[in-house]
This record gives sequence, C-alpha cells and structure tokens, in this order.
Amino acid sequence: MNRPHPLTALNEWEWTRSWEEQQEIIDRLNSAGGTWLPNIVEPRRWGAMRWTSGRPSHAADSGQAVPETFVVLRPGLDDPELRDRLPEVLREPPPMFNVAGIGARRHHVMGLAPGALLGAVVLAVLAGVIGLGGVGVVVGLLLGLGLGATAGAMVAQYVFERDRSAVLKDSERVRVVTGRYAPTSWSRLVEATTGMERASAGDSEPDDQAAEAVQTALWEAAGLLLSSSDHTGVEVLADGMERLAQAHRG
Repeated sequence: MNRPHPLTALNEWEWTRSWEEQQEIIDRLNSAGGTWLPNIVEPRRWGAMRWTSGRPSHAADSGQAVPETFVVLRPGLDDPELRDRLPEVLREPPPMFNVAGIGARRHHVMGLAPGALLGAVVLAVLAGVIGLGGVGVVVGLLLGLGLGATAGAMVAQYVFERDRSAVLKDSERVRVVTGRYAPTSWSRLVEATTGMERASAGDSEPDDQAAEAVQTALWEAAGLLLSSSDHTGVEVLADGMERLAQAHRG
C-alpha cells in the first residue's frame, strides 16, 4: 500500500485500514457487485470528502483511490446534525444481494417487504372481489408479491435519492465540487489545508483563526468553480493558503 494521498488527512494506519475494509467487501462480492464502487468517506473540519477507485477491479489490484467528491460547509455554520449527516449521504454501501444482476441495498430491502405485503393483499382482495375464484386469488397473491416488492424498492430508492439531493443541493449551506472536473489549483488548495490539519492534529488548543481561514478559502473557491470557468480566483486562494500553511508549519 502506498503512502496516503496528499489530499487526505488520514494517517497511514487509518488510510490502510479503511481501504482494506473496502477490498474485503470486493472479495466477498466477487463479480456480483454490479455497479458498486469501493469508497471511503473522510469527514474533515471543513466538510467531507468521498474517495473511490473508479473501477472495482482497479481498486482490488492497486489499492488506489481518487478524491471523487468534496463537500464544503458554509463558514460559521453551526449545524452538528448536518455535519454528522454528510458522511452518511456520501457513503455508498455495498449491495446486500443481487436480483437479476441489480444490487439490492439496505434501503431497497426495507422497501421490499412492506411493498410485497401490500401488493399481495391488494391484488388478492381484488381477485376475490371480481370473482376469479381460488386460483385467481392465488395468482393475484403471487403477482402482488412480485409487483409490490418491485414498487416498494423503487419507492425506497426515490426516497433515498430525494433525501441525498436535499443535503447536497442545499447551496445555502453546502457546496459540492466534483474531483475529476476540478482544476489543479483546487487540489493545491485542499493539499495546503490538509497539511495544516495534519500539523495541528496533536495540538491541545485548536487554531480557530486558521480553521476559519481554511473554511472561508474552500467555500469561496468552491463558489468560484461552480459559477465561473475562470479559475484565477481559485489560484489566488491556493497561493494564499500555501503561504498560510508554510507559516503554520514554521
């Protein structure tokens, strides 16, 4: 396993343990993982990051990961519930099992049972009401199980995506930067803030002024990336944060 990526604040042991847990999941899934990608969600003082490999086979072979998503919280935002929710929203759990090649996750399973029960009852009662007899009731029961389970899983997926979007699209409180589209200046900015976080990890008294500067710089940079194709402002912020990080280390 190579050293941690320069953008992560995790130490070597934390990074290795987190990524090896994902590799163990890949081994258990074998080729039955469908479209699931191994991922690590790393909470940060300024928000959270989601790491992924891009391809499960590549992750299994190389143990490498790339920063896929950055979520930055608005400076001065005092919302512990939102901060705790970010990792949950970003994390993509592996499928519990596959149905016709489609991975079924926990929220799908939670929708399957009530959907199947409701569908079975509705179609069985309907078959009895219209006089299809015992065979019709049984057919309705079986058909209702299948259709109800499918509908329940679809509703569960809709609710899952709705709740996730409600957090990530809340532009008043969070800004989301996609790693593969971000310029080099964004990586420089995050790397400088990472260096500051690593250097202050053992401090008994956190530097609130430096933390505020980091939060503000990342928030403003994310806003510039989302609103303009001109990255000059992000480069200026990266330069300033690198100087601050150097002074902080000194």
